[in-house]
Amino acid sequence: MTLKRSAIAKKVKEEIMAGRLRPGSRLTEKALCELTGASRSSVREALQVLAREGYVVNEPNRGVRVATLDAQEAADIYQVRSVLEGLAARNFINLATVEQRENLDQALRMLETAVQTGDVAAQLKAIEDFYAALLDGCYNKVLKHSLEDLHAKIARLRATSILSPGRISNTLREMSRIGEAIRANDEAEAWLACVEHMQQTSAVAIRMISYLSDQQGSSKP
Repeated sequence: MTLKRSAIAKKVKEEIMAGRLRPGSRLTEKALCELTGASRSSVREALQVLAREGYVVNEPNRGVRVATLDAQEAADIYQVRSVLEGLAARNFINLATVEQRENLDQALRMLETAVQTGDVAAQLKAIEDFYAALLDGCYNKVLKHSLEDLHAKIARLRATSILSPGRISNTLREMSRIGEAIRANDEAEAWLACVEHMQQTSAVAIRMISYLSDQQGSSKP
């Protein structure tokens, strides 16, 4: 069966988010055909989808590469995201159902287990589930869509940033703080926990962007 371009794009996005396709790395049609089992024409269509969504860029004389963010763009995104997530946490406290609260707690338990076992793929999945639960229970479509868009823009940094030494343990502690504030129905603490989590995440991501930029610069002839 021929894979549809949406399925191919999803597979490539998963590879990017899992860190197996790093920012700046080149994507050849041949390699993607081998990865997905799809035809070249289907891969080309999928790459067009990924380019529109900001996951890849097609650069003259360099071909298609996994998109990168500069440090200022990342800092701007994280700043806006911190405020929006604080608002989402406040809404969640006031509006989420018992089931939605349990989904949030379950994601945190999954993250704790994944950190203990060192399972990076499971860590990424648990973080994704946490935010999906948070947005599901915030009951604001504009807020939800805005945050989903910001998450998509920086999703490709997540796998890289959590591999920074000690970062995943800090991420678990910061996200657990958010969960504890929500369980206590403490809106002020939930807001502050979200903002400070994003400040720490932003600092790590910016360091990683600088590192990757230096690596790419040193690899040029």
